[in-house]
Amino acid sequence: MALQPLFILYVVIVFSFIVTSVFMFKPKGDERLHLIFFWLAVALSMLVTFINATSLAPEMTVRIIAAWCGLLFSAVGIIVRMVAGKTNTVANVLVMVSTLYGVAGYLLLN
Repeated sequence: MALQPLFILYVVIVFSFIVTSVFMFKPKGDERLHLIFFWLAVALSMLVTFINATSLAPEMTVRIIAAWCGLLFSAVGIIVRMVAGKTNTVANVLVMVSTLYGVAGYLLLN
């Protein structure tokens, strides 16, 4: 049985997500580095959500809407980060939840 290319892409994204999460929660370091990894995590969550939502059949409207709703966690995380103005654990966790929601949705719904 051959692996599907989309599944391989998901494995690469999950690996990138793990690396990003480690550096996002690194306790000491440059604030710019935390900011770069935060926005990288946001980009990964958007990519996962996009792949999840567009890989579903068009007649699965409810599932497609549920897939796009995963971005709400990232949106709230971005707002929390902007309001705090610095590294914020709640914002980091919300972005991580958004990515995990997208990955779980893809694995369970497809």
